[in-house]
Amino acid sequence: MASIYKKILPKKSMKNIKKKGFTLIELIIVISIIGILAAIAVPKFSGIQKDAKIKADIASAKVIADATYALIAKEDITKATYATASALGNEITAYIQVTPVVKAVTNGQFSVKIADNDTVEVSVGGAQLYPTPATTYGN
Repeated sequence: MASIYKKILPKKSMKNIKKKGFTLIELIIVISIIGILAAIAVPKFSGIQKDAKIKADIASAKVIADATYALIAKEDITKATYATASALGNEITAYIQVTPVVKAVTNGQFSVKIADNDTVEVSVGGAQLYPTPATTYGN
């Protein structure tokens, strides 16, 4: 290829022809920058996933509470059924149609309690998720 350029182009213009491509150092720098960005992004991504699981559990707790309120209004369940925090009964799971699964805590289970003032409290383990989520849930 160079011999063709010598025949076609005069000697002065041969110096102006630049080689195209990347040097090894340029490639190493780019790869190291990509590695640094990946090292920063991966931990942030796992934190976002954990937050999403906590918010999904809070949303599921609200669905359970809404179903419980509806069943109280229809008089299908009473305060005595859930006077203490109890696992979801058949009437609640049948009303919801799909049993919610706890995502943020391993081996967690939703519990429902109907308080004396007819408010519904939903919790997982000892952490309350509805009506006011515990700030320590999932940590």
